[in-house]
Amino acid sequence: MKSVKVLPATHLSLMLKIENSLELLTKTSEELLQELEKAESPHLKLTLRRRPKWFYREQTSPQPVHIQSSISKVEEQVRCELDGLELDVAYEILANLDHRGFFRGSVEEIARHYGVEEVFVEEVRDFIRREIEPLGVACKSLEEFILLQVEEFYPDKKELAQQVLAVLKGESRELQARRVLSELKLSPFEEEGAPAAGGSVDVVFEYDGAEWYVFLMEDFWELEAVGAGRPVAFLLELRRRLMRTVAELILERQKGFLLGQEALKSLTLSHVASRAGVSVSTVSRVVSRKHAKTPRGVYPLRSFFVRESIEGLSTEEVLRNLKELLEKEGRGKSDRELSHMLSQRGIKVSRRTVTKYRRILEGKE
Repeated sequence: MKSVKVLPATHLSLMLKIENSLELLTKTSEELLQELEKAESPHLKLTLRRRPKWFYREQTSPQPVHIQSSISKVEEQVRCELDGLELDVAYEILANLDHRGFFRGSVEEIARHYGVEEVFVEEVRDFIRREIEPLGVACKSLEEFILLQVEEFYPDKKELAQQVLAVLKGESRELQARRVLSELKLSPFEEEGAPAAGGSVDVVFEYDGAEWYVFLMEDFWELEAVGAGRPVAFLLELRRRLMRTVAELILERQKGFLLGQEALKSLTLSHVASRAGVSVSTVSRVVSRKHAKTPRGVYPLRSFFVRESIEGLSTEEVLRNLKELLEKEGRGKSDRELSHMLSQRGIKVSRRTVTKYRRILEGKE
């Protein structure tokens, strides 16, 4: 995915246009879309009104209940369709589904366990993918799931699958492919329909176990502009590109956090401003009031920006390391000793800083 780059020669004029249109930058995607849909201007026309249901905050029952219910329905269908060794292999495949319905096991290991060829296991998996509801259960990746949906829903349009795949990867903005993608699901066990309450999000970070995908609500709009509408359309496109730059930097820096495996790392608005060639204040307005849906929940975009310490680490990273030391061996250590222990981990902070952070941790506990 490419980030927006502003050439030095055009930088000043673009800056002036942006700074004079602050309201366009601070609105959420949903607010902006609603205004565009209501607008009756001969100079601007919104030609793509489809809003993918992924851009809504989920309000479902507790996940374990949802998982059990979804898998139970699949198991019931499998029992009616298969028997013997095929049924045993199918059960093994279902036992390796994640909470979204993707297959996370090893075809090779299942084949070895049951003494069959790998192609036999793949045939059973393919049967489940195509014939069992919901469509796509046991797909290995988001890409495979998207391609299957296109193949099933648009059997006469062979070239459409690759066009949709290009949009999925951020390599194309072809209008029909975007419209098709907006109608598809991102996971087999995805809830039907969008929640009636809970609000919308502006960015979706999707991870299929191997690849990351970034979606903006604004990727699914298309504005036709003539005459007086062109400056507005230009600014909206620049806003969209800035939003993508923000999302890409968040993904680059905070993958571990998005998966619930690490603390937030240092990331500043100036990083985005430097990459995009705009001011820090412009970036601040772009991330203001926007939210992202991630594999671990919905977060304000601003929450991903964390100031760095002298050593380039975020406060959260230093706190996490200090907490680990305290829990393992440091309860009886002095702050100076803890400072030395942190330096052995490559984290050079003063004794005074350790004292401050230790008080923070003890306060939390």
